[in-house]
Amino acid sequence: MGTMDDGREPVRVLVVHADARTRADLVDRFTIPDETVVVGDTPADPLPHVLRLRPDVVVLDDPAFAPALDKRCRVLVLGADLPEKGEPMDLIRAVRAAAKAGLGLSARESEVMDLIASGRSNGEIARELYLSEKTIKNHVNRIYAKLGVPNRAVAIALWRGVLAERAIG
Repeated sequence: MGTMDDGREPVRVLVVHADARTRADLVDRFTIPDETVVVGDTPADPLPHVLRLRPDVVVLDDPAFAPALDKRCRVLVLGADLPEKGEPMDLIRAVRAAAKAGLGLSARESEVMDLIASGRSNGEIARELYLSEKTIKNHVNRIYAKLGVPNRAVAIALWRGVLAERAIG
């Protein structure tokens, strides 16, 4: 997946809707080159898909799933946060705003941060993700900058929700 002209990565979206036709329509509407990429869709419980696919935003038809997802990604509930029908760019703006409201990490940075929070070293993370240790160090430095933290311990505390969430702008 490439980056957009302004250096941002497309927002990764998971679509959750019980109705197959509506779900397919939402997938089509959320597939906008250089803006969003739909990483998956499901008719029901999104948690396994969120854990596996690590979307930036989940678009849900059932708000009952939202509490289980809040710590892992941004959630938009159709009808409440987002109109089910609407102009594609309005939907994209809502998805992008939801993604920005999070801690601001890319999907890969979130994956690295999960591994950091589980106690793994840079070398262990590199081996697990089949990347060089230098690449992991680069990810870690970007994570610290985005989170506005000086070290691993503070990053882990913020990630786990011990510290108040910060607005990243």
